[in-house]
Amino acid sequence: MRIAHVIRRLSFGDWGGTEQVVWNIAKAQKAAGHAVRIFATTALCPTRSETVDGIEIVRFKPIYPWWPMPKSLVAELDRKGGNPFVPGLGRALKDWRPDVIHCHAMARLAELCLRTAAKLGVPSVVSLHGGGANVPGEEAASLKAPTRGRLPWGKLVDYAMGWTRRVPEDFGGIVCVGEDEYQHYRACHPHVMFLPNGVDCDLFARATARHAPRAARHAPFSILCVARIDRQKNQRLLVDLLARHPDVAVRLVGPVTQPDYRDELAARAAELGVADRLTFAGALKPGSAELIAEYARADAFVLPSRHEPFGIVVLEAWAAGLPVIASDVGGLGRLCAAHPDAALTFAPGDAAALDAALARVKGAPDLRARLSAAGRAAARGYDWRTLAARLVDFYIGA
Repeated sequence: MRIAHVIRRLSFGDWGGTEQVVWNIAKAQKAAGHAVRIFATTALCPTRSETVDGIEIVRFKPIYPWWPMPKSLVAELDRKGGNPFVPGLGRALKDWRPDVIHCHAMARLAELCLRTAAKLGVPSVVSLHGGGANVPGEEAASLKAPTRGRLPWGKLVDYAMGWTRRVPEDFGGIVCVGEDEYQHYRACHPHVMFLPNGVDCDLFARATARHAPRAARHAPFSILCVARIDRQKNQRLLVDLLARHPDVAVRLVGPVTQPDYRDELAARAAELGVADRLTFAGALKPGSAELIAEYARADAFVLPSRHEPFGIVVLEAWAAGLPVIASDVGGLGRLCAAHPDAALTFAPGDAAALDAALARVKGAPDLRARLSAAGRAAARGYDWRTLAARLVDFYIGA
């Protein structure tokens, strides 16, 4: 089968959860014998075409339909949002003639995939990665903030082209990362599946086994959070935690999708006098030696998200043998509830509950060992190879 994955951006130096899912699914599908190509924009990656691990990635320059459009705004929209037009992408899809088009974006990119699939007479599938069913109003407003007050000339083009924007309803199949979306769309669409995120258990187990045992280390107690620097992820809760726990250090790994929020975190750390125990480690390529080392040197993993459709990094932490503390929200809360022996949870934004969970983990080596063992066992049920095979079966029915 020839499988075309379409994603808004794919930059190995600036990574997020959606990119990680697409890349690992593509690799697993290729390993199973399918022809796979990834189509993306040049956002955060000027390289137009490259082949990585045997998978060809083709990129096209996005055009953000707002005026005025200074370079600073282009850079911000490259990181998150923008709803661009992508000239050339539709033609490239037609020329390659895939057997299925799998879209991992919404709005204009999704409609382009729909129209191209219809012209080719092939199935179209869309994945809902963003947890749109439970995005808080405050955050939804923050996504629109960069373009507020600018002329949306793209709407005139949409009208002229007759784009209807029935996304995701018009796709032949809808893949839901979050259960909220799954429950919603299964009631109104004939072909919907819930496909959780995955992990390469062997990679994390082999790599972390080469590092020194955590029990032999000394203070400070090291907390790791792997997530883009974004208000959705609520790293502010971890910065504030440092003021209450002088024996704790926090390392934040992930790309900056909201630069003003990164500045806010740094300013808050300076205000509290904890900047020396807060590290911004930047974006690290999934599966890289640098990322594995971050998991291996940590004592615990904390994900304090305000909303989360799943929480792929929790699977990584489990596979690496880390005790996990996570916000009990959305698909993340359900993931942890499905494996209650592998994680401690707290109400989103509840600093006191987070403190209590951290105190339990810090003070009980036996609890850390139990969480670690249960986490490794839980992660094995989410191997990428199994998930990719289920997805190919779903394509056939679309």
